[in-house]
Amino acid sequence: MSIVRLIVRKLLNFLVHKEQYSILVLLVLLNIKEKNKGKEKRLFSSSLDKITVLALDCDKYRGDLEALSLHEGIRILFMSQKPAGWLVKPFYSELDIVRYINAKKDTDDAINHKKAYNFMRKFLSIFYKYVSVDCVTTVNYRYPEDYNWTKASDNLGVPHIMLYRECLIASERVYDRVTLRKSEQFGKFHGSHIITHNKICKQSFVDSGYVSSNKVSVAGALRMDNFIKLIEQNKAKKQQIKKKKFILFYFPHNINLFGENESVELKLPDKYSYHNKIWEKRDELFEDLHNAIIELALEYPDIEFIIKPKNVMVQNKSWNFYKGVVKNSEVNVKNLPNYKVDEDLNVSEAIIDSSIICALQSSVVLESALANKRVIFPLFYDFLDTPYSNDFFWINDIELFDVATSKSHFKKVFKNILCVSAPIPVNIQDKRIKLFEKWFDNVNGESLSLYYDTFKKVIN
Repeated sequence: MSIVRLIVRKLLNFLVHKEQYSILVLLVLLNIKEKNKGKEKRLFSSSLDKITVLALDCDKYRGDLEALSLHEGIRILFMSQKPAGWLVKPFYSELDIVRYINAKKDTDDAINHKKAYNFMRKFLSIFYKYVSVDCVTTVNYRYPEDYNWTKASDNLGVPHIMLYRECLIASERVYDRVTLRKSEQFGKFHGSHIITHNKICKQSFVDSGYVSSNKVSVAGALRMDNFIKLIEQNKAKKQQIKKKKFILFYFPHNINLFGENESVELKLPDKYSYHNKIWEKRDELFEDLHNAIIELALEYPDIEFIIKPKNVMVQNKSWNFYKGVVKNSEVNVKNLPNYKVDEDLNVSEAIIDSSIICALQSSVVLESALANKRVIFPLFYDFLDTPYSNDFFWINDIELFDVATSKSHFKKVFKNILCVSAPIPVNIQDKRIKLFEKWFDNVNGESLSLYYDTFKKVIN
């Protein structure tokens, strides 16, 4: 930690412990911006008759705030996770909210947890006099920086509405794991309402006992409204793709699908014990896939080959494994003008413009399916014969996509797709649409109006 950061941290701790609310309110206000029609503004507009949403953890919404800001009846104020963190870190020795939620009565952890809440309640009772807010939103229940802010807000009459995003609970083990995690570690929901993308995610919240059914709504994913519009616009244009594109929606070599050491705090049934051991072919599958892509890029210089990781993946140490595979491929990818890594690629536009897509445990599979795209699953080394395949999200819908069972087969499937110009059969596409609806509720682009109606209902 630099000297400057250390000084700032000590100063903030001093202000918190001395309960200098006025100064802290000013500092937080300086870190709030407005998102209007998708654009950021430092100065707030007048709230007028709009519902004002204060979005915490603004970096975690993945386009949802831009979508909400397009509604004429919604005003979006937002800030990063840092300001809320300033206010609670002085009370916690580590940011592990599970530890403090489950602290035994009268222990130091329980006492500090209560102090943090009481401080936040006093702070917000002043803060909300300066900022007109109808509700606060988050995207998850796991972030310690949010816990006291949202709980105190709700108790002060500013509803906390969770716009939950981790809704692709598409295997039995994952469903049981996330349901157990909520029930055993996070107690009860302390907000007013939760909005999920689909009914399965809602049921997980209810089954866990975390929240009652009447406090959860299903409204799809906000970002899908624009994606559905893009698909319709593309159909209307009836334009041929000018240059063929292959996109790998990157997954790390140590993706959860291939096993991991489960948290000892969560006791899952023995039938999932296979997942506690890492699949021995995990790294070989990853290496073969990326070598196949590089070799295809050499063979097809007129096709763009794009690797699209999430930003967080590039920052993770597992990214070094990818770089090692590329380095050992005997091909200098820097000399391949048609091969690139693009972490900032616009996902929706890229899917529309693509010719072939490769992915695994991702919602882009559903988006690509709805857009009538060919999707290859790289399931090498007899993966489908292993117990890990039980965790593959699309195991029961595999006939709707293309499956490659080895590196050579992947290249063959790729080439066959290039040669086929006929659209995906109607009966297959109809099933793909139903699969999209299962996980994103609708294909009519109505999510924004559903979210707005929910906000109005909760606030009133």
